[in-house]
Amino acid sequence: MNTVSLNNLWSYLQGLTLTASNKRWLADHLYESAKMEERPMTREEKLAEAARIRKEKEKALWADMPKMSKEELEPSREILDIVKEVEPMPDDVDIERIKYEYLMKKYG
Repeated sequence: MNTVSLNNLWSYLQGLTLTASNKRWLADHLYESAKMEERPMTREEKLAEAARIRKEKEKALWADMPKMSKEELEPSREILDIVKEVEPMPDDVDIERIKYEYLMKKYG
């Protein structure tokens, strides 16, 4: 059962007027049913489940994104002009030393 179906089922159950004993009965039956089906998952099953969950989350994230044209996704001319001036940092630059000197000068 997928997430949407489970959410719909949960909404339906919340809409019912169930007593505490009705809820307990339902919970006990669901628990016993799940316990009967339970078995340790293999490594491959765990990986497949994790991949399935990741894909569902990714799909949900993309579903919320507005549909954009290719032109809207491309960087603007202004951004391209800024980026063309950027050069890679030389290999001999010691970033940690620069951070240390900055912090010593500021808080030193």
